[in-house]
Amino acid sequence: MNPSFRSTMLRYTRKSLRYALVIAVTVFVTFLLVFAIQARVRLPELRSWHTIELSEEFSVARTGRATTFEDYLRTEDRLFAELYRRVLDDPAAADTFSLGRYNPASVPARLAYETKYNRSYELVPKEIRGAALLVHGLTDSPYAMRRLAETLYRCDYYVLALRLPGHGTVPAGLRHVTWIDWYAAVELAAQHAAARAGSAKPFLVGGFSTGAALGTLYTIRSLDDTALPRPSQLVLLSPAIGISNFAVLTNVIAGLSVVPYFKKAEWLDVLPEYDPYKYNSFPVNAANQIYKLTRELQRTLEKAQGADRLKRMPRVLAFQSLVDATITAAEVARGLFLRLPPGNHELVVFDVNRYERFEGLLAPGPREALEIIKNTPALSFRLTLIANRSSDSRAIAAYSRAAGTKEVQIENLTLEWPPGVFSLSHVALPFAPDDPVYGLAPAGTGRDAYPLGALAVLGESGTLVAPLGNLARLRSNPFFEVIEKKVDDAARSAAASRLAN
Repeated sequence: MNPSFRSTMLRYTRKSLRYALVIAVTVFVTFLLVFAIQARVRLPELRSWHTIELSEEFSVARTGRATTFEDYLRTEDRLFAELYRRVLDDPAAADTFSLGRYNPASVPARLAYETKYNRSYELVPKEIRGAALLVHGLTDSPYAMRRLAETLYRCDYYVLALRLPGHGTVPAGLRHVTWIDWYAAVELAAQHAAARAGSAKPFLVGGFSTGAALGTLYTIRSLDDTALPRPSQLVLLSPAIGISNFAVLTNVIAGLSVVPYFKKAEWLDVLPEYDPYKYNSFPVNAANQIYKLTRELQRTLEKAQGADRLKRMPRVLAFQSLVDATITAAEVARGLFLRLPPGNHELVVFDVNRYERFEGLLAPGPREALEIIKNTPALSFRLTLIANRSSDSRAIAAYSRAAGTKEVQIENLTLEWPPGVFSLSHVALPFAPDDPVYGLAPAGTGRDAYPLGALAVLGESGTLVAPLGNLARLRSNPFFEVIEKKVDDAARSAAASRLAN
């Protein structure tokens, strides 16, 4: 090749690459600026609970690792005292919204701060036959584990429902928290809970969404770390096994918030805080941390699978809605269950309502997802589908395939779809239909009645302070009885087995 021609081509290639790099950087910076400007224009003004940083919150980087769970609880006591002092008891910082969680005179505030459910709490039976650690999801509180905790308590299990750092106080608590803080708290709580029962009794770890991811990561790490009590059961509800790669951009986007003009760039949503047990506002760091956690979980799973350590995994029992805006049943199966060696594991999937009058309104996704489940080959775990008995009935049946077979066993259940409910949702699974706050048929009346889940929201967009979609999303599980029975059976069976041995 002519040296002059080669030199010309090399210069042309370098020039093209520089142009391409400039264009890529320009597009990326433009994207960030558009997001920041859009956040500034779209989102309402930030309030004290969006900006305050509570200094007493548990943080591995700032305060170091607590050595015991008692230390963690003492930190939590100081944290809530600080919350009262700097927000609820300060007229300049407190909310004046009649349903505001940070308005000390409101019903949501009484529920949030005069009950135990925004803090770590314990249920202690007279005779401890086992121990359980339960971990809530992102933006939630230990209230999300209330019904499951009561189920295990009735089985004579000591139950510890953990509050993850950044939760139960103000949404600003999620601006700087890390998944490492969450995991450190889980380790402390697991050691404490298992010790309450003793090594001779079963130890169950359960979690919802992010809590399920943390519980799974802890369990895998415990397979080789003798300092970590190994669970004998793992119960997962809507487990966050994998999150969209888009979440990795959130860390860069939030970086713009150092510029005062773009302070709102730290937030994906800024909404009124009317929910006593869950944040409505959502900072970008929260999305970034769950992304990092799920990446770490997948790396740990792959490494354990490659080293043939997953054969020591305890029984995994997971519950998942077929329709889920956060995680799909297929991702749970691929990301976790198909990695596990054959065993007594079970995945329970709640189908959509296929009552014929409604089915024409269903999106293509649920139809395709069901076909995938129906056509799967024999699996190494039990697969159970909770679905309509027929297309012309709201009545429900459980369709189960045992591990290693395609034969379907059918059990008719005394449950049916409530009128007007098309599917479950990611957030609905841990709440019973009679939950006093989130239930479709809430129990409880009186001055503190607050039936958010039973609101029949109809009207025009813009009528309410929150988007209609937020209030229309199903908040409780009409088939929670299925979860309750399976967890009850698993807990009692484990306790009886240990007793017999």
